[in-house]
Amino acid sequence: MLNFRRLMLLCDLTELGTLTAVAERRNITSSAVSAQLRILEDEVGAVLFRRNGRTLRLTPGGEVLVEHARTILRVVDEAIGAVAVTHEKSAARVSISGFETSIASLAAPLLEQLGREQPELQLRILQADSPNSLRSLRQGDIDIALTSRLSFRADTATGGLHSHDLGYDPLVLLAPRKFHMHIRTVGAAALAQESWITGPQDSGLAEALVRLGEKSGFVPQIEHRVVGAPNMCQLAATGVGVALVPRLSVPPTMRQIVVEGVGFGGRTVTAVHREGALRNPAVSLVMRTLRELARDRIENVTEDVLTTGLDAAS
Repeated sequence: MLNFRRLMLLCDLTELGTLTAVAERRNITSSAVSAQLRILEDEVGAVLFRRNGRTLRLTPGGEVLVEHARTILRVVDEAIGAVAVTHEKSAARVSISGFETSIASLAAPLLEQLGREQPELQLRILQADSPNSLRSLRQGDIDIALTSRLSFRADTATGGLHSHDLGYDPLVLLAPRKFHMHIRTVGAAALAQESWITGPQDSGLAEALVRLGEKSGFVPQIEHRVVGAPNMCQLAATGVGVALVPRLSVPPTMRQIVVEGVGFGGRTVTAVHREGALRNPAVSLVMRTLRELARDRIENVTEDVLTTGLDAAS
């Protein structure tokens, strides 16, 4: 009998090409991936892949198995959905993982609305960054991943998954109101001598700030580094520095320090699920409700409207 997890690793290898990339996705070692794939070869009695430089290429037998494996993975989700239809309503359960600001802006309102309208539905909310949420989704630990991608970053490979855009969340500047007119006139260069607040050095928002400085002709003077855009907002509200953050992370009480009328790129917010998952009526209901909430809570601004900032620099 073929092992379900090993089939998932083979599908990953087809998409990513290297054992290292598969290991990173699954949060295991490359040697463990290699060992599991060798066991899979023994199970089917055929060579499934060969090395081609730094990458691995599937043999004809491997390609055939991957085609069937994808069908198996999809049918498993469909089977779970079909069984869910027969459940008593009180048995329905959906697990959702999302990045920090998606918890307050989407997950919490989702809990409130469905708790009122569908009290028999059990929702489980987990916080994780987008790569870890996608990893958990592929491993079957969650049903829906709320993810975000900054406009200057490449799309994440989502083979075997279905992604639904929920909206575009623009990056905005938080600064004392005395700077707003000057910023609208000359751009972010007006803040070249100010202290900046951003995320850790390897974070997307830190990279966004560096790109903004390059585009505007200055090196940001970073004074404060904190984890999470909501924490950046809280510091900016005290006046100790200025910040570049996603608009979705800005509380209504801080909207007065948002510099309106200028664009600096942004991020796309998505909801991702496995193929066949929508056959589960509970997952389908959650996805439908998420899209409705997103229309109200995410400012849908296309990149074509943003005429200045990071998009032009990427």
